[in-house]
Formats: sequence, C-alpha cells, structure tokens
Amino acid sequence: MKIFESPTLKNVVNYTLLFIIFYIIAAASFNGFFAKWAFRDGQKRHSFENMYTETARRPFVHRQLMVSVARNVVEVIPQDKQKKISDYLKKHNFLKHQYTRVKISDKYIFPYYLVYFMSLFCLLISMFVWRKICTDLTGNKVVGTVTAGVFALMFPLFETIGGYFYDFGELLFFSLAALFAMRGWWIAILIMAPIAEYNKDSFMFFVLTLFPLFMSKFGLKKAIIVTGMLALISGLTYLKILDIYAGSPGGTNSFHLYSHIEGIFRRWFDTEIQYGTYFGTRVFLPHVLLLIWMIKTVWDKIPSDWKNHMKIAAVINVPLYILFCTAGQLRNLSMLYISLIVILAFFIKRFIENSRAC
Repeated sequence: MKIFESPTLKNVVNYTLLFIIFYIIAAASFNGFFAKWAFRDGQKRHSFENMYTETARRPFVHRQLMVSVARNVVEVIPQDKQKKISDYLKKHNFLKHQYTRVKISDKYIFPYYLVYFMSLFCLLISMFVWRKICTDLTGNKVVGTVTAGVFALMFPLFETIGGYFYDFGELLFFSLAALFAMRGWWIAILIMAPIAEYNKDSFMFFVLTLFPLFMSKFGLKKAIIVTGMLALISGLTYLKILDIYAGSPGGTNSFHLYSHIEGIFRRWFDTEIQYGTYFGTRVFLPHVLLLIWMIKTVWDKIPSDWKNHMKIAAVINVPLYILFCTAGQLRNLSMLYISLIVILAFFIKRFIENSRAC
C-alpha cells in the first residue's frame, strides 16, 4: 500500500522507535541510579522529605526546582483528587516494593512520584539533545544515537559516593545550554539560566565554558557580552537563593583538599556494585587510562571551539572539585560531562570507521 511508502509516516515510525529505544535505555540507567540512592530517604541532611519541606541543610536545600514544581502541582489539584491519586499510589507503590532504600511517607507519596518521573524524563530528553550535538559535530546520526545511549548507561557510574535527583536536571540544562550555544541561541539560554540555577548552583560556572562556542558564532566582543550577561543573571539568581535559605543549617560549601590528596595515593582501585556487578569507582585507574587514550586518539578531530570549551571547563571544574567537593564523588565533575560526550562521539565514530575498513 502506498500509505506505507509515505516519507512522513516513515519519519513518524522511525522517531517512535527511537523514542522507545531511548526510553528503555533511560529507564535502565535511571534504575541503576535509583537502586543505589533513591532520593536519599531517611537521611536527615538531604532526604526527599527535607527537600520538599525546605528543611534540608545547605547547600542541598538551595536545589529546589523539581520539588518546587511538585509542590505547585500538588497545590493546584483539589484535595479529593489528591487523595484518590495518593490512595492509588499507596496501593500500587512499585517504588517501595522494588527498591529497599525507598522510604516514602504516605503524606509525600504523590510529589515523590512527580519528582521521580521528572528526573527520569530529564535524562530521556537529555539523550535526544546529546544525539543532536554529536550528530552535528560528527556528521553521523548513527554515531549521535550510539553515543547518547552509551553515555546514558554510563551515567550511574558517575553517581558514586552520592547521587541526587537534581543531578538529572543539571544534566539536561547543561546539555541544552551547549546545544543552544552551538546554534547561537543565547536568548534561549538567558531565559533558561534562572531556572537552571534554581535547579543547581553549578550553572553559573558552566555558562563561562560556553564562551568559545559563542565566539565561533558571534566574534569576541559579542561573545564576552553574552557570556557576561548569562553569568550575571545566573549569579543574581544564586544570590537570591542564598538569601531565601540564609537561615537554614549548614554552609554553602566545605573544604576537602586533604581527602583528595589522600585519594590520589590510596583510592586508585576501589570498586562498587552497579547494574548488579562490579565496576570501578572514584578515580579508578583503568578508567583514567582509558579516558587518556580516548582523548589522545580523537583530540585532533575535535573542532577548536569545542577544545577550548573543554579546556575552560577543566580549568574551572577541577580546582573547585578538589577544593570543595567530596573526594571521589565524580558527579561533582559535571561541567565536564558534555566534554566527555563529545570525546566519546568522536571515539565511536573512529571505531565505526575502523571497523568498516577491516
């Protein structure tokens, strides 16, 4: 039948299949994260309940975007509808039965599920953004698709020592910002900046890494102005958040240099259970060597503006990580995620090309 030869129908079917495949991968990846950490239930400093009621310690309480959305959704739904939804979730609570770390109070079961699916869909949407970035850079849709799937499955390995639901929002906002910068859509990033900063304070630093991408689009003068505006808006948002939660216990950061120095000499071969088997954790030496090999292999193929983005991201993120982040908690190197995705894309492209030549 001619209807099955329609280009429009073929595109719909292709993208539907792509969505299903990406959803399966995202679900597996998110399951890997959630089985390890859930939403830090039962912990007094930063559990879901503490975050939702805004009683968590700083800096965790600053990261309110998803729980704020959940609170607003709950507020606009009539009480009788809320009760029906909560009763249904209590009866069919697959999270509580499937994951031993989950401890949901009946009072917060509905917003808990809202944040659960928001986090999952942040990961899923990020995969489509990565696919677009990597396809544009490598000129190969297969490379873009494979890279998105591979990095999604790798992501729970970075959620080691600790993991939080707002990490998935951070991943999405970083990915969108990188894509928009590639396109020169700085106004879109400007609109997004306060929202991304409300999710996590790292966004005000990440926008600085976008300067080389802006410069390749606009030239030096406009790139400085755009980057400065983004940093200003993000910084002002952060100051407002600090003011709102100034009375909360805890501090905005802590000093971890000595524990990092210790880790350099003692933690090269630590392992953890992930996906039901053993993987390296922290700064696992074989992982470090593999990353060095990947960078060495593909560095000449990466566009110069992206190389400069990676260099700036490393210069900003690595010192902050060593000074103020828990040793071995790789999620705190998040400003390098997009760099790793691009490196991975060019490595996969090279692998595919070499395989065809064999």
